[in-house]
Amino acid sequence: MPLPAQSLSPTSSPEQIKQAIARSIEQCVNEGRPQDQCIAIAYRYAEKATGKSSGNLAGPGMEWAGKAGA
Repeated sequence: MPLPAQSLSPTSSPEQIKQAIARSIEQCVNEGRPQDQCIAIAYRYAEKATGKSSGNLAGPGMEWAGKAGA
């Protein structure tokens, strides 16, 4: 089943991106994958769909959950 992050676009708002990533991670985990893998997958799909790097996906205050020490 496609993840919500795949439906994002370059014009998606930071809030839409944040919500799609969160829903994608939840869906992926519910499908049985490890959480760290799901985080990477969700961010990769969001990057691909929006054309933004993970550091710029959801604007200020949203840090990548997979970052070392997080």
